[in-house]
Amino acid sequence: MQRLCRITVPGLSIESDFAAARERLLAEFPKVHEVIATTAPATLLVLYSGRAEADAWVDTLLDSAQTGELEANRRLLNRRDGNGSAASGGSGNGSLWNGDSAA
Repeated sequence: MQRLCRITVPGLSIESDFAAARERLLAEFPKVHEVIATTAPATLLVLYSGRAEADAWVDTLLDSAQTGELEANRRLLNRRDGNGSAASGGSGNGSLWNGDSAA
């Protein structure tokens, strides 16, 4: 099953760093299927399968963007069915992951 994780990396420039960050995540993490730029500053969506490796993704992006050791925010997005409703198996309560890697 594929999932989405939104990651925000302070200092990441979508205009100048996105292509390199996307290529690096796709090359280094076989379970990352796509990386999508967003209109939110320094924010990407990561489409992946298996277990979320948000901390490792952020470390890779920090290295790619050469921003040093900065804290990033990460949230798993709720799955949706084709009708825009929460898919079965999801909480359906709108809660989002707050970055705790134990989730």
